[in-house]
Amino acid sequence: MPKLIDHERRATDITEAAWRVLVRDGAKAVSVRNVAAEAGLATASLRRAFPTQDALLAGCLELLGERARRRIGALPHKRGTQAWALAALAETMPLDDARRVEMEVYLTLGTAALTDPVLRTAHARIDGGLKGLCTAVVDSLLPTTRRRQRAREVRHLHALLDGLALHVLLGMDAREALGVLKAHLESLRRV
Repeated sequence: MPKLIDHERRATDITEAAWRVLVRDGAKAVSVRNVAAEAGLATASLRRAFPTQDALLAGCLELLGERARRRIGALPHKRGTQAWALAALAETMPLDDARRVEMEVYLTLGTAALTDPVLRTAHARIDGGLKGLCTAVVDSLLPTTRRRQRAREVRHLHALLDGLALHVLLGMDAREALGVLKAHLESLRRV
């Protein structure tokens, strides 16, 4: 009897192996051969899940976006409250080992996306999701703002979130970063 393969699970395993290679050895090391070895698979098995290296790298970004959306969707807080806003935004920050790896992948592939059109498209989708989250937060905390003011607040929050995430990766205390984010959300209430 042939062994049944869970293709979705295999794709996730391969993507996680690519993350490990990327974080450990850098973006240039994410080759089909290196990722297959890390995943314990033949290169042909990897190619069935990701036919090209571009598809593999795009898959790396898609998985981290999917995981962040799942975590945010599972939050017990009431949507539209400041507690929900802080918790949802925190799910995108490198506050534990898993999210730290995700952020390293996001930033490394974001840098590679500067010169790679396929990665640029995949990265733009993830960044668009982050902008959508920032928009949802601003809309929930400032439901009656004017369109121009709303757009400015969304850009401000998005940039703050990206900057804080980078600073946490570089050594800023996570509690301090959350304090800055919380203070900013409180300041939105006064706008």
